[in-house]
Amino acid sequence: MQFLVKGRNFQLTDSLKQYAEKKLANVNRYFENVVEVDVTLSVKDSKDISKSRVCEVTIWAKSIGNPIHGKAASDDLYASIDLVVEKIERQLKKHKEKNTSRRRGTRQQEAMQAMHTVLSFGEDFAEKAEASEPATAEPKIIRSGTFPMRPMFSDEAAEQLELFNQEFFVFSNAETNKINVIYKRGDGNFGLIEPEY
Repeated sequence: MQFLVKGRNFQLTDSLKQYAEKKLANVNRYFENVVEVDVTLSVKDSKDISKSRVCEVTIWAKSIGNPIHGKAASDDLYASIDLVVEKIERQLKKHKEKNTSRRRGTRQQEAMQAMHTVLSFGEDFAEKAEASEPATAEPKIIRSGTFPMRPMFSDEAAEQLELFNQEFFVFSNAETNKINVIYKRGDGNFGLIEPEY
């Protein structure tokens, strides 16, 4: 397992680097084939000092596929490391439990049955959306990010959606070679948006 610890906007000390490596050394107990652990520690100029020390961790393992990512902020880098380690461990435990139950076969079959909802938006949808928009200032993109994307099937995307505990997940569909969006519906099932172009 390879550790990459980087400091951004400050001088990274050996003690901070060793602390991060020590705290994240236990990820092997969840998955034996962890390839790389990337840690980025940064100090941000912020009015809110309680969120100015940020720790981001990305873990790559052969058996996981997509990387596990966690981010935490506090007023101290050591505390931020502790917070992100807790988040990462929860994600890894959840992923390991899902893999165990998938081997039993039940969860994967349930997810596949729930995945066949495909939404398509026509011109009338766009007209209704335009009519309902208030005439206020235009919204701005506050935050953007990038992430590595590998082709996966919709059931894998559903697992990633639950693993990252998100409202939606964008992925490259291995069956169609198109970008798709999977989301969690109010009834507990999943919806799949497949673009038509």
